[in-house]
Amino acid sequence: MSQLDVALNILSDLKLVDQMVYEVKDTQPYHDYIIIATATNSRQLQACLKRFKELHSDDHALLMEGSTSSSWVLVATGDVVVHLFTKEDRDYYDLEKIWFDRPHWSVEVA
Repeated sequence: MSQLDVALNILSDLKLVDQMVYEVKDTQPYHDYIIIATATNSRQLQACLKRFKELHSDDHALLMEGSTSSSWVLVATGDVVVHLFTKEDRDYYDLEKIWFDRPHWSVEVA
């Protein structure tokens, strides 16, 4: 299973919303995909971080930026970078405008 699939499974299992995947293979030297997702509350955001840590506990390539009380956390797992936001911060920072011209798709949560 690819790192992209693992990340999307975590986000979908925990019901993060408004998931967008941007393909940046040809523009970024260190990663292939950027995912942006919204947590509906801080507990959901923390559960998502915990799941990434559990699944990558022995992986030295896992990097996390942002504190446990943060409303924007970055998770890097090899060739995938995941930006996790609360709704307010996602609207405020509007990262989508950076990659709007890259190939992208949304992920529906069941």
